[in-house]
Order: sequence, then structure tokens, then C-alpha cells
Amino acid sequence: PIGFARFSLQYDGSGWLEVLRVDPDHQKKGCGATIWKRFIELCGIYKVPFVRMYTGLTNYASRVLGERNGLKVSYQTREGTLMAGSNINGSYGNFRKVTSSDEAERVIAPHAGIYHGYFCQNRTFYGINRSVCEGLFKDVSIWTDDNGSCVITGARFLKDQGLHLGLMGGDLDACISLAKAVFSESGLPKLVCMIPSERDDYKAALEKAGFTFPDSQIIMLERAF
Repeated sequence: PIGFARFSLQYDGSGWLEVLRVDPDHQKKGCGATIWKRFIELCGIYKVPFVRMYTGLTNYASRVLGERNGLKVSYQTREGTLMAGSNINGSYGNFRKVTSSDEAERVIAPHAGIYHGYFCQNRTFYGINRSVCEGLFKDVSIWTDDNGSCVITGARFLKDQGLHLGLMGGDLDACISLAKAVFSESGLPKLVCMIPSERDDYKAALEKAGFTFPDSQIIMLERAF
């Protein structure tokens, strides 16, 4: 093979595109465009409501291929990381795990707007809706307290390589403390958190807790069908 990529379906039937790679000797010869043609065919076959992908803000080649196929930049984010061995002392405080998918939807919904209506873990972006909340309830841990704060911890894949703080809202310091407590008990090497680029308050709270943010940013492209 001279190139490959992965197309998958999310909880709500949306398409997700990832790991498009072309051998360096065959780049700029149409292989990427051919793979994208197949992507769009699969979107039709599976009747997806949306298709999404992510790339680096400065990865113009990847962005252009997406835009040529009808995707548009819909979300810009920053990714912070806290490594094990750092200041990872935390507390569960008054948090408890939600006990149903209905409760998951109720506690996530008030904070969805902060994240432009998206949920992200492992650099995988989902539109927040009932089907996605049901899927997250089954696959990750969703936490809440009596004040309505919400935290989601888990991972989509590579679960032995890191824990992801996928969403938080409410008392940020309490949310981060909860995530650090879960991280500390997990024994995993890193805790990762993706936030909207414009949320300086979230970035400041995470940096105070020991997270570091590189200068690079990540964009999500989306097309509705």
C-alpha cells in the first residue's frame, strides 16, 4: 500500500476520519484525494448526519483536502497535559458517578455550550446529543456533584497510555481536583485535557494545577449532510 486511512462511525452515526497517511515517495500525486473520494462515498453509504476530522492548525495540506470535500473549520482547541510524578494530588470532594444515561444527558447539557456543542477525548470530536451521552455513559466515567459541576474522564483508545479529562464545567478547581484524584489512582503516565482555544479561564485553571500547553493548536473540521 502507498496510503491508508480510517473511517469509523460514532455513537450517533456520524462519520469520523483519521490517520490518513501517504508514503512520502507518493505524496502530492493524488493518493490523498483518492482516499478522500472513498471517505465521501462511505458517508453516503452509511448515511451519516455529519462527518468530522481533526488536524493541526498549521497543517495546511490536511486542512485543504478536507475543505475541498466540503468540510469547514468548526472548532479550535488547545491540548494540555499533566504528567505523572507532577503535582497530581487531588480529591473526589462531593463528586459521584452518574447512574443513568438520562442523568448523564442532564448533567452534561448545561456545559455543552462552553465546548461549542462538542465533546473530545483522544483528539476525537463528537457532537453532544442524546445518543452521544448514552454512549459516553457506557464507555467512560461521568461525574457530578450537588452544585451541578460535571467532569468526564476516560479514553476512546490507547487506554494504557493516558487518561483524558474530556469535559468539565462548574467549579473548575473542584473538577480538576477530581480528575487528578482519578488520574493518581489510575497509575497512568499522563492526564490530557482539550479545551476551547478562547477559554483563557480554563487554561489558567489547568496551568495552576500543573498542566502544560504547547503553542500549537488543534482544529476540528465538519460537514453536515
